[in-house]
Amino acid sequence: MLSKPLRLGILLAAAYAAVLLVTATGHPGPPLDRGPGFSLPYRWVKAPWYVGSYNVTPKPSLTVIPFENGASTLSGVSSEDSRLVLNLPKAAIPARAGDTGVLASITPIDPKKMAAQPPEGLRPNGNAYRVELSYMPSKEAVPSVAVPGNVVMVVPDDADTILYSASGKGWEKLDSHLLGDPTSVGSTFEKAGYYLGTTTLPEYKNPNKKSNQQTLGAVFVTVALALTVGLFAVAGRRRRSGGPPAQPTRTVRKNVRKKKKR
Repeated sequence: MLSKPLRLGILLAAAYAAVLLVTATGHPGPPLDRGPGFSLPYRWVKAPWYVGSYNVTPKPSLTVIPFENGASTLSGVSSEDSRLVLNLPKAAIPARAGDTGVLASITPIDPKKMAAQPPEGLRPNGNAYRVELSYMPSKEAVPSVAVPGNVVMVVPDDADTILYSASGKGWEKLDSHLLGDPTSVGSTFEKAGYYLGTTTLPEYKNPNKKSNQQTLGAVFVTVALALTVGLFAVAGRRRRSGGPPAQPTRTVRKNVRKKKKR
């Protein structure tokens, strides 16, 4: 009998082949068997500073998994941007009386807006994805699959691991494996929830951010000095042109009234 690690390796190899097929046959997303020079840009929910206006925001996706002979069929489910792919074996989800299939929903999310952040030493590597499975038409949630499948994520930077969260309030590391490419990583899929690829590489910092702040500070100081000099100049011109005399202070007026009474 095959060991668990070997079985997982075989499943992930099959998943990688399926992703290659999906990404090379017209589905949006780069073929994974090509080098980075041929890859389409990563599609961010919130693009980093170096992407700018060239980003194309990914959209949620819906996929119907039909029932056949009392269970779900062999299915591949992909996010709209092809950056997360689920491969579910036959009978992964048992049929439910009155329902005709399962609706798989995948929603890209900005991981920095989530309550949970990756463990120390890791950072988000691209988008997080919320995977939801529900029977249709009853809309009852599918708690977990009966037969595990696998999940493959394509990330923008060299991958480290995939994190999983049931609620988005805390992450756990999944047993993850690179799939022939440093930006493709896979693991076992057992239940719906949040999935996030991570990396140990440091985040790219904007080298111009500090200088921009310094420039804004210099402009602010210059404007403030110019306004101050201008006010002094206006006051000087008024004194030289014999402008209206300064009004006596309250104390001076009081002393004048006292002298008049005497």
